[in-house]
Amino acid sequence: MSKLIFLSHIHEERDLAVLIKETIEDEFSGFVEVFVSSDGVTIPAGAHFLKRIENGLLTCVAAIFLLSPRSANRNWINFELGSVWIRNKMSELNGGPEIPAIPFCHSGMELNKLPQPIGNLNAIQGNIASQLEFAFRSIQNSVGGRGKLKTDFDDFASKIRGFESKYTIGQSLKDFFRLFTNDASRAYQLIDSNPSAERIILVLKNVKLDHIDKLKEFETGSLNGYLDVVVKNAALITDDRYGAVNVGDIEITIDTDILLTHEALLSDLS
Repeated sequence: MSKLIFLSHIHEERDLAVLIKETIEDEFSGFVEVFVSSDGVTIPAGAHFLKRIENGLLTCVAAIFLLSPRSANRNWINFELGSVWIRNKMSELNGGPEIPAIPFCHSGMELNKLPQPIGNLNAIQGNIASQLEFAFRSIQNSVGGRGKLKTDFDDFASKIRGFESKYTIGQSLKDFFRLFTNDASRAYQLIDSNPSAERIILVLKNVKLDHIDKLKEFETGSLNGYLDVVVKNAALITDDRYGAVNVGDIEITIDTDILLTHEALLSDLS
């Protein structure tokens, strides 16, 4: 009979959860089943969602918690972690096996930034091959396995970094474009007209200065190194709706490679 690993995640991080699920089940084929609530398989249509989660938390031999800056303080993550934490303590008091709860840091979450009490657990940095192997060794012990692991952890870490790039940089690009347009097609038209260009330039006219400040936060924050926002022709104008406002023209220079990498994601800014 296969043993259950509970994988706790928020819906936005489903793709990473499925990647980890598939890799674990491939490694421990026949020994392990991974519970991922959003994979479309673990909880079938018509099933009682909460009861399936409760059963998973009650029967798992180990649990993994996907923790990013976006998910670390979500209620469900903390609820599920608390459940496994108490189960482990009760198991220890009754002389039973340890039920490891593994915080899996990704997409900008660092080990030393984990909120308490999660920070007391032995977390891993999920995009580092050696730490992924360390986590798999813990799972192997929990399911009673032994021997050499077959997973290529360098390749696994590379796939996780690919998810992180899409999840963080790609999402930041979507948020950036949403600030001034719901259509990124102009950027791709510029790339099509000059496919050898390493960077393209978008020009926006009469942008309010407080709006420009928001755009420039991306330049110094999550998209640092990928784009530049330059203000030109700042002026005070009278707007029929807002009265006197400070505006300026802006010149946005964006790396072509990053736009091409996330073209599918930016095709729908809704």
